[in-house]
Amino acid sequence: MSPLKTEKKEYNIAKQEYYAITKRNKKIATADMLVLGTGLLLKFFNQAEIGKHFMWLGFIIMVYVFGTNMMARNELRKQQP
Repeated sequence: MSPLKTEKKEYNIAKQEYYAITKRNKKIATADMLVLGTGLLLKFFNQAEIGKHFMWLGFIIMVYVFGTNMMARNELRKQQP
């Protein structure tokens, strides 16, 4: 096998992993919007103590999703032929 074919194969594998991660993160982000919305609704209905915890959880999940997307993108760029 030539070196170009192996590079292309490695790049395609990295691309598949990137798409799998972004697809998973879209689902997580949808659930995160529900968590943040719940927190905002609780704050609106004078349950600020409980709503504050939901909002912090939502922000933590948002940072996780953003971080994993950035790491996956950097890994894909490293594999680019």
